[in-house]
Amino acid sequence: MRLRIARAFGLAGVYLLTCRIMLAPIFNFAHPASASYQGDARLVIWLLAWDNHALLDQVPALFDANIFFPARNALAYTEHMFGISLFTLPVYALTRNPVLAYNVVWLLSFFLAAVAAHWLSWRCVRDHLAATVGGLAFAFCFYRMHQGHGHLHMIWSFGIPLSLIAMERYVALPNWRRLSVLGGIVVLQALGSWYQAVLLAVADALFVAWLVLVERVGLAGPRRPFLDVWRDEESRRWLVRFALRSAAGAAIALAAVWPFARHYDVLASATPAATASNAADLAGFFIPPENTFMGQWIIAHGIKGPRWIWGEVTVYLGWITVLLAGLGAAVSLRAKTPSPRRGQFFVVLGLVSLAFAVGPSSREVAAGAWGWTPYGLLMTVPGIDLFRAPARFTELITLALAVLAAAGCAAMRARLGHFGTALTIAAIPALLCESYLVNFPGGAPTPFPIAPIYRAVATLPPGAVVSLPDYADTALWFQEADYQYHSTAHWHPIANGYSRSEPAGFRDLMNRLSTFPSASSAATMRTVGIQYVVFHGRQLENGLGLTSQAAAGGDFRLLAQRDDDYLFEVLAATMPPR
Repeated sequence: MRLRIARAFGLAGVYLLTCRIMLAPIFNFAHPASASYQGDARLVIWLLAWDNHALLDQVPALFDANIFFPARNALAYTEHMFGISLFTLPVYALTRNPVLAYNVVWLLSFFLAAVAAHWLSWRCVRDHLAATVGGLAFAFCFYRMHQGHGHLHMIWSFGIPLSLIAMERYVALPNWRRLSVLGGIVVLQALGSWYQAVLLAVADALFVAWLVLVERVGLAGPRRPFLDVWRDEESRRWLVRFALRSAAGAAIALAAVWPFARHYDVLASATPAATASNAADLAGFFIPPENTFMGQWIIAHGIKGPRWIWGEVTVYLGWITVLLAGLGAAVSLRAKTPSPRRGQFFVVLGLVSLAFAVGPSSREVAAGAWGWTPYGLLMTVPGIDLFRAPARFTELITLALAVLAAAGCAAMRARLGHFGTALTIAAIPALLCESYLVNFPGGAPTPFPIAPIYRAVATLPPGAVVSLPDYADTALWFQEADYQYHSTAHWHPIANGYSRSEPAGFRDLMNRLSTFPSASSAATMRTVGIQYVVFHGRQLENGLGLTSQAAAGGDFRLLAQRDDDYLFEVLAATMPPR
């Protein structure tokens, strides 16, 4: 017992130290309470804070978020991430700091991914050193590092390896307690992100089919054609019990997820052209991107090929990880035991995920044949047609490779002894170096506190707010997320919004409001019910002149000023100017 505890603490220390080293280029360890990236990161900060606010402050309806005023059901235009927000809730409840809550969970996502992948790998290879390779290969693969700058919902994936562990335990002994554990993991992961829900469903469906149809876990008697199993009374009872309990568990899980999923009928299905543009290609899996050590070396030697770090098609897997996984796959496929080695399942998972990740090609879309591709067939399943980026199946590929890499290292240690151990230890820094980010655009996130003018909004009576200038239809579109982030200081409804999609009429409304301080802008504000305007004077060339016009006219009254940020009240049309 003491050895197990010491090993657990030792492994936790290894993974925490790796987090500190590997995440330094994309995390500000000096300012975790205020530092964030622009764009998607601030959208996610607002999302998690809104979920926490809804729970703690008893908001009547979670999906009537405070963005896109006066639209209803505004949260449905983006991910709700409720499953992730439950992990931020303790920090947010204690501090009311949305950035700190986000950053704590962001770090936790890498640590938990490493622990979960380690556990899954160990259950396959029973070798903790080899399993450490699996944990590190999954948690710190380049794909997770690439997505990590702003896509918390894509790196919050530790529930997938945990679900596979829970699934194996449940199939081996299908009782209610194990089903409850499996169901809890599935529901929490599914409520974290729709992308994660789809990835989890694919991985778990493949795994349960593998356990029952290939490994025959839980089935009594000698190995024989599966249809003949039904003739054995003990196996027949197991199958009936398993099917009935699984159906009950699936119904309960669906009942838990449905109150969230039912709101998303406002989103349009992904088009074939959009999926083709976000599909991976085989070359992308093997070409080191420009923000890796190898990518920098390739560029320095005048060789074309390294890809920019942004974009869905940057899906580098790492040569060391692929080589180790190849060894693990070869060892697993050569096994001649009656019950297939578990590594064979991860070969299947990796190949199926690869078929989905490459999605329909532009040529297949143009020919009208995309519906017969593996991804096209998958999109016929209700709800999955919202999955816009086939390349995101790379996440399952990295999990399969991680476990197979652990199997490869375990085989080296078993066959080569101390030399195999030395090779395994040497592989760890090598595979981490392959995914380490160098010359990351913009560097680590910088402190970005909430503007003081929004603290002033918090002191006002309830009323909708619009922040100007608006960026929704400009080259600086990502700065629109700042307004959602600032709204966490007051939680008043805001007309601004930054999301996957947007309500009908949003752009037209913002265009009319952006003529501030014109009379037509004021009339529009009165019509839709906007009561306050926050105007950032320095962000427009003639911004300070516009604030003077607003203060001097009869449509707006200046309530507060913080540096070059101004807070106005929209006056009723009948009120005389002051």
